Amino acid sequence: MPSTFELNPSFCFTLLGTFAIYLWTRPTRSASLAVFILAVALRAACVRRMGGLGAYYGVWWISWGAFLGIASLMVLAAQVVPWSDLNRSRDLLRDPERKSRRQAFYAGAVFPLCSLLIGYTVPLTTWLRPRTYDAFLLAFDGGLGFQPSFVLGRILPEGSTAWGLTTAVYYALPLAACILYASHRARERQSVLILALFLSLMLVGFAQYGIYPAVGPVHAFGALYPWHPPLLTQIAIQPMIVPNAPRNCMPSLHLAGALVIWWNSRLWPRWGRLLAGLFLWVTIFSTLALGEHYLVDLVVALPFTLIFQAAWTVSVPLQQSVRRTPLVVGTMLTLAWYVLLRYGLRLFLISPVITWSLILLTVCWCLVLEKKLSAAARAGELLPAQP
Repeated sequence: MPSTFELNPSFCFTLLGTFAIYLWTRPTRSASLAVFILAVALRAACVRRMGGLGAYYGVWWISWGAFLGIASLMVLAAQVVPWSDLNRSRDLLRDPERKSRRQAFYAGAVFPLCSLLIGYTVPLTTWLRPRTYDAFLLAFDGGLGFQPSFVLGRILPEGSTAWGLTTAVYYALPLAACILYASHRARERQSVLILALFLSLMLVGFAQYGIYPAVGPVHAFGALYPWHPPLLTQIAIQPMIVPNAPRNCMPSLHLAGALVIWWNSRLWPRWGRLLAGLFLWVTIFSTLALGEHYLVDLVVALPFTLIFQAAWTVSVPLQQSVRRTPLVVGTMLTLAWYVLLRYGLRLFLISPVITWSLILLTVCWCLVLEKKLSAAARAGELLPAQP
């Protein structure tokens, strides 16, 4: 009897990010060997107990992330606990190396815990909000003159290698987030608090799912996606019931995370910056081509992400307009889009010129404000540290 057990690919990438954070601590050769031995043992035990790891694309190599991450946490926990002398635990905890490992353990654990929390609570949105606003978002995208997600969805035949690789990138966001955190953690002074940024972004973004529930075209219009996009005149602009699909579409937290990585990768070498840019564009493509998002919820993700980028850019005082303005503008634009997409949709349907103009205004305004904020943050890093 074949096994129905399947390791969640997103959770595997999250734990692989934990392993990346562990590597940034520059572990000793013996500690690294212990991690790999534990990972192999855990994987073998899982296969023996469950009968398999799953059947999705890339499961053989993606699943390694889960075991490497768990093994890393086990080794870090063993290194953090002052086994040698419990009576001197307070002095040992003050040791810089042990403190660094403890911080790595906390960060390596908090990403998987948040992933589990969101993974188990997002399905509750189906029960809390049985009706979704997918028809509103589909109508907005139709007002552009075409349906972007339907057009890109035809490029990826389901089950193909290209489809599998795109899906893998879609799930790889937690890994990229952990790499960004680890790279900033290694710096003596941090202009942006990356861990706080990601955690607040995800938690508040999750709360937004209940305000504007949507599931994506592949779930809401599965019979039509991607070859038969409905005409704009055929869309009934009213809430619709979509069973068994989490309401995790609006705004796109996948694009929000990719934006955070792109915006905060300016300190990376050129090759790292190019990879961050490539990851951003592939994320935009995958969110649409896989039918998980509409173009408009990607647009809303920009001002939404700008709020948190400004909130956690601590090297710039909040009193300065270069940091305060992105906070205000990001909040106003996000709220405006929510209101217009719910109650003023017919404004967008008058002409594609109106729709495209508002999109360009939002995108350009957010990018300009973020660029100014980033320049001020880098200048703030050069100032003497405040006592």
